[in-house]
Amino acid sequence: MFLNRQDPEFAKIFEVVDALPLDDTHCHLVTDRDAITSTKRFLERISLAGYPFPKYFPEGVYHRWLNGDEATKYELNRKYDIQAKVDGMTYHLSQSIFIKFLTKELAQFLDCEPVLDEVIEARNDKGRDYWSYINSLFRDVKYENIMLDTGYNESAGGPAIDAFEQAILPCRTHRIARIEQIQAEFFNLDISFDEFEERFIARLIENMDGTGNYGKRSVGMKSYLLPYVGLIRPLYDRKPAADSWRALRKSYSEISKMEREAAFNITKDLRRYTFTLALEECLKRDMPMQIHTGDGEAPEVILRNQDPFYLEEVVRFDKDNMMRMPKIIPLHAGYPSVGKAAWLSHLYPNCYFELSIMTPHVHQSLYTRYKQVLEAVPISKILFASDNYHVPELFWLAGRWGKRYLSKALTDYVIGGSLTFEEAIEAARMILHKNNRILYNLSNV
Repeated sequence: MFLNRQDPEFAKIFEVVDALPLDDTHCHLVTDRDAITSTKRFLERISLAGYPFPKYFPEGVYHRWLNGDEATKYELNRKYDIQAKVDGMTYHLSQSIFIKFLTKELAQFLDCEPVLDEVIEARNDKGRDYWSYINSLFRDVKYENIMLDTGYNESAGGPAIDAFEQAILPCRTHRIARIEQIQAEFFNLDISFDEFEERFIARLIENMDGTGNYGKRSVGMKSYLLPYVGLIRPLYDRKPAADSWRALRKSYSEISKMEREAAFNITKDLRRYTFTLALEECLKRDMPMQIHTGDGEAPEVILRNQDPFYLEEVVRFDKDNMMRMPKIIPLHAGYPSVGKAAWLSHLYPNCYFELSIMTPHVHQSLYTRYKQVLEAVPISKILFASDNYHVPELFWLAGRWGKRYLSKALTDYVIGGSLTFEEAIEAARMILHKNNRILYNLSNV
């Protein structure tokens, strides 16, 4: 366990913070498909570069290669050079400080030598009872609530979500629905715009108030619109949306072959309109809207579109000369534009700041990033999160490193006289769990 034993104030603060409960305000499903893995596959699954890797090849090619027999792999490698690309990506990741640090940390938890191959071997041994291993990771960093974005689940479906939620008990799960997943149910249908609109709204309400989110209700919504369109202007006019729907119908069979920006432009007004409908419903229910910001997922999305300042019109949500200001959560700390996301949250009282992806991927520099955030954002609006995907270790690393480097940042404020010890501990409580419970109306949890 990391402790700067020459800094007694840090040790005092960290001891208390490390014992605090933890809520994750934005994360994704873990299935059992990674229970037994290889070093190279683990690197691919934990990597932000590996996350969208299938998009480097024509539709379906990568999964055919991954799951094919030797003859299939040979033929696809000959045509697309897949293995060499995977080797290059995983090699470079293996040489990152993130993975070298992760190896040492997991070796402590798994009680093995701090060598990545041995860590994976020890992990595979735990993987024979994978759900118990996942539960031990959750308990170690004291997760009590997670807000699960079900919109990305690798097509695993409801039973896999239920299995994961059962596995992490006593940590409680609260589901977030994604607008794009609702859209996807209807975008391929040859129906009128009126029928699309009616069916979209019905499914949206079912997700919010009924059992539409894989058998349960949602406590919030998530949008992935920003990477598609950049600046989001709410759209109340049905006509541009109807025109966009008709354009989609004409080009649907060809849209997957188009240059990405041209494809996004076809559905831009339709997506803006359905986003606006969803945000209206969130406003009625005092329900937060998470919006993908910063981060990456190239080459599928357009990186330059993900600037946090492109959310200002959404945060305002102007209508009839009134700023109505729904609860907006730009995700992923706006990383790498952390300062912009922090300043947007500073200026607009309904805009929150969420720490995921930066936590845990920035690791040691979280200390300075947390100070950058705390300088601008009120403590009452900062939300801990991991954006965990694929493998459960990201949950654990986010909790372990988040508590460590938050303690280090708060220590500076105590030593400098900005905070008392008690105020620093209360700040940690707010960031690590209290703010999430208030924002999502989980105060009785």
